[in-house]
Amino acid sequence: MIKAVRGTRDLLPPDTETWNRVDATVRDVFERYNFHEIRTPIFEDTALFARSVGEETDIVSKEMFTWEDKARAQSEKSQSLTLRPENTAGVVRAYIEHKLGQSGALQKLYYIGPQFRRERPQKGRYRQFFQIGAEVIGPPASGSESPARDAEIIEMLATLLEEVGLKGWTLFINSVGDANCRPAYNEALRQALVSVKERMCADCQRRTETNPLRVLDCKVPEDQPIIDQLPKIGDYLDDACKAHFVAVRAMLDKVGVPYTVNPRMVRGLDYYTRTTFEFTHGELGAQSAVLGGGRYDGLSEALDGPTAPG
Repeated sequence: MIKAVRGTRDLLPPDTETWNRVDATVRDVFERYNFHEIRTPIFEDTALFARSVGEETDIVSKEMFTWEDKARAQSEKSQSLTLRPENTAGVVRAYIEHKLGQSGALQKLYYIGPQFRRERPQKGRYRQFFQIGAEVIGPPASGSESPARDAEIIEMLATLLEEVGLKGWTLFINSVGDANCRPAYNEALRQALVSVKERMCADCQRRTETNPLRVLDCKVPEDQPIIDQLPKIGDYLDDACKAHFVAVRAMLDKVGVPYTVNPRMVRGLDYYTRTTFEFTHGELGAQSAVLGGGRYDGLSEALDGPTAPG
């Protein structure tokens, strides 16, 4: 008997009724905040994810479903394609390709759809999973750099969780700096890792040389006491990044969204700058994250697009 591929699942009634209710609530909340839906292809050029998400991230190095789309005529070239493991990169690619920044307006976009990662199937984690996302991107003159954008996204997501009935969540936030101050932190991290890397997992030993910030994203339990003793990125933020983070926190305080600063949280993608955040829930077990994200100033430029903080 042919069965669903391991790591995938069928959604059957009455579960589909719950999913439809969540989708409807998402659309209602996001449209209330003036977000509009975007739909991008479920597969993209592999280079899009390698250049944006980062070669040393687990997603790119271990988890992507990639294949060679062979040329069908002598005039064509073969192309490496990948099922999307996340959707921010695809949205930014569409923003650049369709010149959405030319109007000068802030683009507030959301999506609902499947993503794909070659992870080890386990409870609550599938190789085809469904993700809801929201993106704010635009030229600097549109206000895209403002800490108000960070706070707005976080407040909107807190509202969403409450309205779908998920109570008792915890919000963690951090700042991971930017291209101006992060190099100094990376160097401090690299130096601190020299004397301890041999006691860490093979991935961390490799990342010490290639991308030391990714060490902080390690999930190996035995490595956590070592990571806890490493330098904190908050001690290396420049004045602009410090001021941005202070402003985000002040706005969250003003609108009554509770949070905890987690100085170790960097999230698993290289494109994040400044604010990162994660909502967790204690009843989900070890995989406690419900949703997360962060600012990605510089991603558009990394994909040969215009300056467009997001």
